[in-house]
Amino acid sequence: MANKKATTEIIPTLAEATAFPKKKRILVTPLDWGLGHATRCVPIIRELLDQGFEVLLAGNGQSLRLLELEFPNLPTYALPAYHVRYPTDSMVRNIALQLPHLVRVMAQEHQAVRRLVKEGSIHGIISDNRYGCFHTGIPSVLISHQVNPIVPIHLLRPGLHGFIHMLIDRFDECWIPDWPTPSTSLAGTLAHPPRPNCRFIGPLSRLEGSVGASNSHYRALFLLSGPEPQRTRLEEILRHQVAALPGDFLLVQGLPYQADQAATQIGNLTIIPYLNAPELSAAITASDTILCRAGYSTIMDLVFFGKRALFVPTPGQTEQEYLAEQLHAKGLAFATNQQELDLVQMLPAAEATQGLPRYAPLQGQDLLRQTIAGFVERIRMEH
Repeated sequence: MANKKATTEIIPTLAEATAFPKKKRILVTPLDWGLGHATRCVPIIRELLDQGFEVLLAGNGQSLRLLELEFPNLPTYALPAYHVRYPTDSMVRNIALQLPHLVRVMAQEHQAVRRLVKEGSIHGIISDNRYGCFHTGIPSVLISHQVNPIVPIHLLRPGLHGFIHMLIDRFDECWIPDWPTPSTSLAGTLAHPPRPNCRFIGPLSRLEGSVGASNSHYRALFLLSGPEPQRTRLEEILRHQVAALPGDFLLVQGLPYQADQAATQIGNLTIIPYLNAPELSAAITASDTILCRAGYSTIMDLVFFGKRALFVPTPGQTEQEYLAEQLHAKGLAFATNQQELDLVQMLPAAEATQGLPRYAPLQGQDLLRQTIAGFVERIRMEH
């Protein structure tokens, strides 16, 4: 695994980032709500690097740390932290309580990006759900599958959708990591219908769906992610219940800052803080069933393996509840809420499902490459 490196401040090290004036620089900024916004940026960053661009990373927290581990040689810069929490099971209450803070951070990150563009000669921006990371003077792209977010209170839906659409329209393009046809869509009504500036780029995953055989075998892989305190609460439930089950189990805590710590063994459960992309691909391949949150990026990862899954949506995240319910209703996976999780009964139920449809990575590769090619052409025309 890569060694840790400290995230730099924005201004003091910009001279270091301008060492290659002949290359076009793309700033990639993932949101810090869990790891999914960073993981789905990985194939985009790889494609940009393959096309000869210099990529700079900006963000904070665990999501930026994940990209540092994946790309240890890329410069990184600090952006304000959102520190979004889900203390209650009400999405509306959670967001309402934090809304002034979220708007303030959005304004702060916009100012930070403006400084980066000015001082670092940035030629383009690709932002994964950081709505403040755009610049009117250079091509700016938003990555998001939540064009039409789930709103449990119907009276609030038009207002929230209108606000989100306004934020999306500030970007030149919105790239949706999904299929363009509603019948094959993974995101469903979250992504359909799209905005006029939206482009579908196919599902994204940093993982390899076809990896070699593993020396280990697990009945289930517990793959944790998402904001605290719910990540820790789910881990505590799993640790308590797994001892009653036969078989071997692997728990990946999803803690990139602890990537250098060794695995520990507690009975039939192996616990490891973090796995990089090749290691996680091998672990998924070696596991019969995956228990995880129903985050969209996690679902995209799993469809490259065609695995059976037991989804436990993060309490208070209506998007995850919607995605899990859709897959459960189709018999492709089993879903339950965190409060009612019972491994003894529900793991066999998940093992009896059909399993997620398997997509080969090449299926969406052309969509992604075509979209990036258009982005590249726009940069070249403007610079």
